[in-house]
Amino acid sequence: MTATETGVAVTIGLILALTSSIGASARTHSANTEPPVSIAGAADDGRDSIQTEGTGSAWKQGPDGREPANDKPKDRYARTDAVTCGTLGENLDALSGIVTAPGACPEGTDVVEITMPCEDGEYALDALWVQRVQEDGSYGDAEQLSDDQCITPADIAAQALREFKTMKIQAPEATMQGNPPMVVNVHYPAYTAAAPQDRTVTLLGVPVVLRADPTEFTWDFDDPYSATGTLTTTSPGRPWHQGDATPDESWVGHTYTRLGTPGQDPGTGVDAEGDTYRSGVTVTLTTTWQGRFRVQGTSDWTDIPGTITTTSTTEPTTVTEARTRLVCEDLEGNATC
Repeated sequence: MTATETGVAVTIGLILALTSSIGASARTHSANTEPPVSIAGAADDGRDSIQTEGTGSAWKQGPDGREPANDKPKDRYARTDAVTCGTLGENLDALSGIVTAPGACPEGTDVVEITMPCEDGEYALDALWVQRVQEDGSYGDAEQLSDDQCITPADIAAQALREFKTMKIQAPEATMQGNPPMVVNVHYPAYTAAAPQDRTVTLLGVPVVLRADPTEFTWDFDDPYSATGTLTTTSPGRPWHQGDATPDESWVGHTYTRLGTPGQDPGTGVDAEGDTYRSGVTVTLTTTWQGRFRVQGTSDWTDIPGTITTTSTTEPTTVTEARTRLVCEDLEGNATC
């Protein structure tokens, strides 16, 4: 592509659309606290530099004179389309749109932002520019580090993996249903309300949605006296409601069958009525999360290798034995003898 003072020569096959003005579309990636720089007034003709109007400084005025604004001044990076300047006329009529940015180009010309054409499943990534900190503390002219390019989910995958590994996932609540104390030889349902969790990030200049899906649940029922003290399932379980069948071994949950030996096993004792009990029983849920990502605005998800786990625990409770006694009333208080 070439730019002249009187017009612009463009290849229509290389143009998808004209987007927002360059000042508005610049995305800065600098830790410096100065306002973001506006890159403007250059030709999209293959040159390796672009004119800029920089503002701010990497230095500040201190009690002993000028000093760095922070411990280590940072170069400024931005991703943005280059622009070309030309006059309105027949050469531009075939373009799908024209955006002007006052002051970005010489008087009498207009800013035309050229975008990268990409295939289905690809996404346009603007050129990368840098303004480097100079010896006097000011920022130099912007230098182009890379051209516009089309990227695919595979190009973002490594970045997505790094972001997923640091994703803060809220551990779901673990519930062991049943009023304390729990009783031996009763099957108690266990369940959680785990749901997918999303986070929106920008990877290589592209807005991306990360999602963590709960895929596996491992329950540790704190029962060293049972061979089924742990359970791993892909189901989050469900609570029992009035009218449901009595929970059995087909439900996610657990049945305590032994309590240990009083005075010998930790937490096991005998109460005033002679019933054996075990206190401080805590159920632990480990949830495994699988990651995936999609470019914002699309519906296609790409899996992220590896998993993340979270841990949830219930409040400590007591498990006791149920002693059999002969009584003359049923559960509704009716006399039976």
